[in-house]
Amino acid sequence: MLVRISPTVLVVLVLQGLQVASIKPACDSPIYCYGDILHAVQMARLYADDKTFVDKPTKLPVDEILAQFDSIGGINATRKDLATFVSQNFGAEGQELRQVDNLPELNPNPEFLIKVADPLLRAFGKTINGYWKTLIREQDLSQLCQGCVSSMLPLKYHFVVPGGRFREMYYWDTYFTLEGLLRSGLVGVAKSNIKDLLDFVDMYGFVPNGARVYYLDRSQPPMLTLMVKLYYEYTQDKEFLLYAIPRLIREHKYWTDNHSVTVKKGADGGKDYVLSRYIVNTDQPRPESYSSDYLLAHNVSSDPVRRAAVYADMAAGAESGWDYTVRWVSDPKAQPDKVLQGIRTSHVVPVELNAILYQAETTLAEFAEAYGNSTDYARSYRDMARARRQAMQNVFYDADSGLYFDYILSDSNNGSGGGQRSDIFSPAALWPYWSFANNSSDCTATANSVRASAKKAFSYVGRVLLQNPGGVPATLINSGQQWDFPQAWPPLQYVVMQGALATANDALATMVAQSYVNSVFCAWYNTGGFIPDVLAQMQGANDTGHIFEKFNSQLVGKQGTGGEYTVQAGFGWTNGVLLWTLEKFGNALSTPVCPGTLIETKTVKIETNRAATSSIPFPAVTATAAAGGH
Repeated sequence: MLVRISPTVLVVLVLQGLQVASIKPACDSPIYCYGDILHAVQMARLYADDKTFVDKPTKLPVDEILAQFDSIGGINATRKDLATFVSQNFGAEGQELRQVDNLPELNPNPEFLIKVADPLLRAFGKTINGYWKTLIREQDLSQLCQGCVSSMLPLKYHFVVPGGRFREMYYWDTYFTLEGLLRSGLVGVAKSNIKDLLDFVDMYGFVPNGARVYYLDRSQPPMLTLMVKLYYEYTQDKEFLLYAIPRLIREHKYWTDNHSVTVKKGADGGKDYVLSRYIVNTDQPRPESYSSDYLLAHNVSSDPVRRAAVYADMAAGAESGWDYTVRWVSDPKAQPDKVLQGIRTSHVVPVELNAILYQAETTLAEFAEAYGNSTDYARSYRDMARARRQAMQNVFYDADSGLYFDYILSDSNNGSGGGQRSDIFSPAALWPYWSFANNSSDCTATANSVRASAKKAFSYVGRVLLQNPGGVPATLINSGQQWDFPQAWPPLQYVVMQGALATANDALATMVAQSYVNSVFCAWYNTGGFIPDVLAQMQGANDTGHIFEKFNSQLVGKQGTGGEYTVQAGFGWTNGVLLWTLEKFGNALSTPVCPGTLIETKTVKIETNRAATSSIPFPAVTATAAAGGH
């Protein structure tokens, strides 16, 4: 069986001006994490998506598979022989999982829907509430033969999968999924999701990107503390909170120990600030995207050290959850097929990561003070949060626009030091307003200052939204990457809404809420969605409606595009954010307007022939609106 290990540092290399530790592969599997089989199969492109192969469990023990591979010529095997080899020795992806159909907790008529004034949206919310049945899984390894292995990490409890190609649990997705699970009455499932993540902290010292061995060299945005807070506020389960606290402390230490960086030139004249960045210690392609990483690195350079830097920064981009965006590249205006050649994720000090860690630190202080009987811990975390907030204000904040921008480290500063503020707008620029505004330790003057800054920032977002009726795009640069224009992602809409609500920008929050509901509903309806006795199916539809992972910010009702894979349906965080939005804004939301369609309900026909907005890129933030550039 595979031995699941946490990464172990071996040697230190200097990669692209950064000191990066070279480590063992994510796991010790010569199939799923490194070796000739992985290289040969993935470079043969047997599947359109490299993730397909590494999600397949074996039909034989590893040593027998290695022998079979050698018998066909090993690394020199033909594509035909490799296809036969995989077919004979590997099972179907996903066979280690079983859908959970028995959900006695699921409330078919959740109470929050009473708050939704529009009857069509109320019925739509009830429909989405029922979709959890298709996304909840449990692990079942009974199909595996004795000695056979899978790339799945051990999971003891029920969990939610995002959907589509994402057949496993993912880290930061889970936060947004929880917002929906709790509102649907699935409190036990929500707790199970968190327990699985806490188990990962026990096993590995951190939460991996997702529940696969090939994700063990990286994490994702560290929202576990926020998940526990969300669950506790909903349930008041103090026993579970006390169980979670030491694991949350351990995870926070992992992030401060392994992801901290010193910025030597803040806006106040040279003070050192300690912040955090995404950084992964690897010198190999990601197994689930092996061929694309390999080809990218070889197109960038013939130098093995430079290629290793590309692999590390591609993995760090995946750790960010924003895989990929011009936020992580050196030339945002490069041609789409060239833009990732400038990948430099570890050179970027990102706003949202530090906002999340600030939230974790203030929350851990609250937990320690109220429930951990430790004023020392509480004081320590408040000091960390205070220092991080000061650093964020001096490094990220632009007073002219009220927005927070990433900081780009200069190549010459060996992983820390000077650099300049980015000028790329993204919803991450608003995350601090969610993080800061509800801090009970703020004095009145500080709280008022935050609100004044937020007014400018959200005014800008309002102008962006007028150009993008389908939601706030991930950036304003159309790079062809999926975390750029014109993609509107559910978690980013959520963050904008939370920040706006926290700073009394309720009208803007409602605008975002309506655009989000419109996008989700119209994309579902355009792909055949219907509600018996309420909403007739669109004429000519040959499907039953899809909930997508992302949407087109300019074309309401169109799914998003771009990136390393085709758009996925399901979809955990879309459902979660939708149910949260319906509860928060239920009385203010109106019937969705879907361009170019006729929505037929049982009681009324609604003409929605408004022309879709043309795809005219909204101008990037100018130098007068955001200091610096890169």
